Amino acid sequence: MHEPRRFPIARFLSLFALTLAPLAAGCSDPSETPPPPAGDPFGPIGDRADLPVNERIKIDNLTSPVDIVRDTDGRPHIFASSFEDAVRVQGYLVAQDRHLQIEFYRRVSEGRLAEILADADPSVIDNDIVFRSLGLHRVAKKQYETLGAEEKTLVDAFADGVSQHFRALRNGEAALPPAAFLVPASAFSDFTGPDALAIARLQSYLLSHSADGELADTISIQTLGKAFPKDAADPLVKARSGILRELYRFAPAEPATTTTGYPMGQGGAKNPAPSPLLPDLGARTERYREALRKVKDLFAPEGFGSNNWAVEAGRSDTGHALLASDPHLTLAAPAIFWPVAMEVTPKDPAAKVKVSGLAFPGIPGIILGHNEHIAWGATVAGYDVTDLYAETFTPDGKSVVFKGNNVPVETIDEVIQIQAGEPYTYKVPVVPHHGAILPEILPDHTVAPIDPAKGAVSVRWTGDEPTNELAAILKLLRSKDVDEAKLALDGFQVGAQNWMIGDTQGNVLWTSHAKLPTRAPAAVAWDAATFSGTLPCFVLPGDGSAEWTGALPDNLVPWAKNPAAGFLATANNDPIGETLDNDPSNGTLPDGTPMFLACSWDIGFREGRIQERLAGLDKATPEDLAKIQGDAKSALGSRLVPAVIEAIDRAEAERKTPGTHPDLTGVVNDAGYDPAAIQKVRELFTAWGAEAGYEAASGIDPDTNKPLPEEGETAIEARAAQATLVFNAWLLRLVERVLGDELEHAGRPFVPRDQKAKAILAITRETPATLPTYNATTGESALWDDMATPEIETKHERIVRALVDALATLATDVGTDIGAYRWGARHRVRFEAILPVLGQLSIPPLGDPVFPDGFPRHGDNFSVDSSDFSLTARLDVTPRYDYDFGPTQRLVVDLDPEGPRAWNALPGGAVWDSQSPHFRDQAELWRKNQTRRVPFLLPEVVAAAESRMVVTRK
Repeated sequence: MHEPRRFPIARFLSLFALTLAPLAAGCSDPSETPPPPAGDPFGPIGDRADLPVNERIKIDNLTSPVDIVRDTDGRPHIFASSFEDAVRVQGYLVAQDRHLQIEFYRRVSEGRLAEILADADPSVIDNDIVFRSLGLHRVAKKQYETLGAEEKTLVDAFADGVSQHFRALRNGEAALPPAAFLVPASAFSDFTGPDALAIARLQSYLLSHSADGELADTISIQTLGKAFPKDAADPLVKARSGILRELYRFAPAEPATTTTGYPMGQGGAKNPAPSPLLPDLGARTERYREALRKVKDLFAPEGFGSNNWAVEAGRSDTGHALLASDPHLTLAAPAIFWPVAMEVTPKDPAAKVKVSGLAFPGIPGIILGHNEHIAWGATVAGYDVTDLYAETFTPDGKSVVFKGNNVPVETIDEVIQIQAGEPYTYKVPVVPHHGAILPEILPDHTVAPIDPAKGAVSVRWTGDEPTNELAAILKLLRSKDVDEAKLALDGFQVGAQNWMIGDTQGNVLWTSHAKLPTRAPAAVAWDAATFSGTLPCFVLPGDGSAEWTGALPDNLVPWAKNPAAGFLATANNDPIGETLDNDPSNGTLPDGTPMFLACSWDIGFREGRIQERLAGLDKATPEDLAKIQGDAKSALGSRLVPAVIEAIDRAEAERKTPGTHPDLTGVVNDAGYDPAAIQKVRELFTAWGAEAGYEAASGIDPDTNKPLPEEGETAIEARAAQATLVFNAWLLRLVERVLGDELEHAGRPFVPRDQKAKAILAITRETPATLPTYNATTGESALWDDMATPEIETKHERIVRALVDALATLATDVGTDIGAYRWGARHRVRFEAILPVLGQLSIPPLGDPVFPDGFPRHGDNFSVDSSDFSLTARLDVTPRYDYDFGPTQRLVVDLDPEGPRAWNALPGGAVWDSQSPHFRDQAELWRKNQTRRVPFLLPEVVAAAESRMVVTRK
């Protein structure tokens, strides 16, 4: 349910930049070497006249020569005789291209930022405290110890490759960029297998650990519940006593599910269990939550989102299965993913591996992509695999009470090295049957001792135990059809994904396998009608009544293959319809036992729109899939504009004939109410739906950054861009006008963006008498009325008032000529450098002569082509519509048995080097929703080759 608040990361990361590496000048391109003397070895490609060798290097521990061909996008294609050689060279290359990115991720995951940053910003000690409490590095060490022989060999080879480049930097055998002369060579210490696994666990954590969200939701719900009690003496407060059911809706706004065939039953009514209350929980966990938000901002500032879908051969124009994948993460420079291809040709032809796709810097292998037989993409599944427990302590604070017994709290000593300071030993308290206790971080960046009288919260996560996702991914890379791929992914335990898979036989399959805990009935003792009881997405009692009882059987973890519709799609939505009745607690398994997967998922608009577009295609083409990835229909505009038009008509009727709608008398007589401007908006909104289908158009020329004229071929887009800007300005003002007074009364607790949107949609569109905040006196939701005024405001008054506000804001921000408005002039994206102190490493760079404020973009909140912005803006603040979160690839694959054909574009480039032609080349495609063929078969790689390197053993 929770989505993290957005916090600027510039200060946090710029400190890392100042300490480690200015990169603006980039790495120098290697000089071309003369033709090799006769007898020099070649890799598996051999000596080819059409693919001359440009460079030769030597590294340790190779068993055979390795070829590397960089294509015209800078993507390395690695040709090796063994998988071990391939991943060793992969480690070396990714260290060349993304060395500081790897180092930063390593330090975050292991809680070692204070070693280098504490002098500049002591708050990074808080980050280290949080990640030492999480213990990703401790789990990584356990994982490493339990790896199978092949996985350990490969992770060690990858780490060795990274270390060899880091060592070359330290020894002066390889050069950092000229501008990085301040970087100490010691910054790049040797990389280890556990380091790689810690970074991998960081990804699993980001994909599935929800403690901060559950904590924030618990705090907000308790705050709102206390502010609006049912027995309040104040009638204004009492009228809003149903606000929790209004603001925290578990059901999606669009009931689109991936499958309807899941064997799920529905249980009856339950007696709610008492939910635990901990004093000062918000204040005691504030620094913990802020430290986590800093890190999550690096990867997904609006919460994770993604799209993927697959079309069976029978619904495909090519006669082959088709796959599309666009994961939504932070749009940064460098891109989060690194493109790479590998072909391993050992002596045994059956052991050949040929795969292409994306890797995460610091982790071996390929996580998204295709081989010769299958293609796959992934979206976050959103299953609840994290629980928080309110612990009751013995008076001495040394034990917790569990099932009537006193269980001693264990401690783990974590020594945090602090730059220019004394080390701090954090004794991490751990409840043996649950997990670490969340730290109460003090202003001096130490952890407060546990106060037994107040209690504390422990956290349990499936990722606390060692698992072997690497083995699952290696099996996936070798899979020859969707069934083998599913079997491979049955070993994927932590960081649940919706894996969408197609094969060259024409099949499509979706699986979301992970270890999903089952829970005791007391953990889901929830009464939806009163919004009371216990749910795993809130803090649970730690007394032993709400424990995990096992794991969901593998065959019941949702999946589907070759559905009747001919396609499958996921977009972080409720996959099986568990929450469609707004009660996540009443699902049952076939044997009648309780089933709980999560409290809520995405709002549902992306999944609904994708399914609508796919269902409308007779025979889908790869181009069709790319167009769907670029779909920018305004989900909220199409649903709310009719209510705006209705309110405008009523306001104009009141203006022309006073007394017709007396609730609007005040607003139409307001000095800011401009009838001509209001009528212009009505015309724009009407045309927006009629001629543009509510497309949230940019209206800006992507090459010149100039407004498109409202004439000729661009007239419709220009008008749609005007409407989109006015609508979103209105929406922000409406959210504040409608919900701001209640939130102010409660002390401004955080409410997630999608929950605000669902509340606005419900009170605007649903039958008023069915609303939790229905006021029989006014005949509509009590939320429409402003608690701060003596008048009773109505739905139509608030809608018109928000429009007057919006037009006034736009007049100040943009100007009074509505015809000059263009959404893309305010809705922009800049891929901020992970080292923001170096503005020239952003894309576009700071001070860019054409795009000084970023690239203009289409789309708005909840569009398929994700470009979400915040729905929080107080009335005295000029709204911002920029965004920094969206598709980190746009992959489409046609699974031709003769060789898969793939198209893709990344938001950036392969090489983190501002002087490289591959620093931002793919960004130019991405921002225009264009892609380029990815070479895969050897003739395609040769045709697209930009350079060739041969790597041999020292």
